[in-house]
Amino acid sequence: MLEVILAQYGLFAVFAGTFLEGEIVVVASGFLARLDFLNLYGVLATAFFATFFGDLCLFYLGRKKGTAFLEKRGRKHWRKRAEKVHDLIHNHQNKILFFYRFLYGLRIPTLFAMGTSELSAKKFIWLNLLNSAVWTLLFVYGGYFFGDLFTLFLDNVRAYEKEVFIGIGVLALVIWISSWLKNREEYN
Repeated sequence: MLEVILAQYGLFAVFAGTFLEGEIVVVASGFLARLDFLNLYGVLATAFFATFFGDLCLFYLGRKKGTAFLEKRGRKHWRKRAEKVHDLIHNHQNKILFFYRFLYGLRIPTLFAMGTSELSAKKFIWLNLLNSAVWTLLFVYGGYFFGDLFTLFLDNVRAYEKEVFIGIGVLALVIWISSWLKNREEYN
């Protein structure tokens, strides 16, 4: 389904998908470039700009609205997590600024928290340029060069699709229950 959308709408779909989602869209775009459905250099440029501007928007959203959001609507555990991210940014700023994009599922909250921190916008922009370039090259070329292997893997997974989804669902439920039990005071 994703491949059909990317092939039909081209670089516009690559931009929108990368801006909103990221990894899966970029890998699939690299793979489609290998199959000549998309232009490789167009995919690289589009994914880079979507990544850079998407992260910049989230950073500035945190900068403009983040503190007020956390004070008015944020739950206790959100504020605690934001404080943890601020401590990490303060103690390991360059590492966090470079590697946040590679932490699947943590990109948006990290960018939002970075916006609420004392991090200078200038430093964020420079490291975001570098981070976006490295990330784009790795994932686009990953899809381009390893797309065949990825396709073989997906074909094998499709044969056991039902079992995989049940396993993922059970694992997610176990993780959620254990997290809730561990942090139940924080959620109340």
